[in-house]
Amino acid sequence: MDSDWVPFGILRRPHGIQGEILLHPYNSEVARSETAGLPLTVRVGDAETGLELAVAASKPVPEGYLVRFGGIADRKAAAALVGEEVSFPRRSFVPLGSAEFYVEDIIGCEVFDPHGRPLGKVSGTYWNGAQDIMVVRTDDGAECLFPVVAEYVLHFDGESRQLTVDPHA
Repeated sequence: MDSDWVPFGILRRPHGIQGEILLHPYNSEVARSETAGLPLTVRVGDAETGLELAVAASKPVPEGYLVRFGGIADRKAAAALVGEEVSFPRRSFVPLGSAEFYVEDIIGCEVFDPHGRPLGKVSGTYWNGAQDIMVVRTDDGAECLFPVVAEYVLHFDGESRQLTVDPHA
């Protein structure tokens, strides 16, 4: 987990000839209400090879945002970024409530059922089009999938890196 950065969305397609590109957020409801103003430095790509770029302009559109990064001045340069993940600095988001967490923060957490029995460890997450899904790897190498929604995730303890889930079994 890279605690300073929170994955925000994916760069989809260039727009126009001046370097704008569509940023499709993972969660459009949160994206519109909780992000900081400009200028904002973001990470484009992964932690090892990603670039830190300043968002020079942003305009909401139905699919997300049309953004223009400093130093990206034409369509060809923007097209080279298609498919890259954009992460925002954690400090740019509104502070979370006591029962809230970023999906990114559950990766690596030990998972228990409501009776305290261990179920495994969160090895990753993905978006299925409706909600985030956590992948829990058991000690024997099997994988279990759980939606990251309140009905399944009963408790998250970030300090002890533990989750309690209701497996609905």
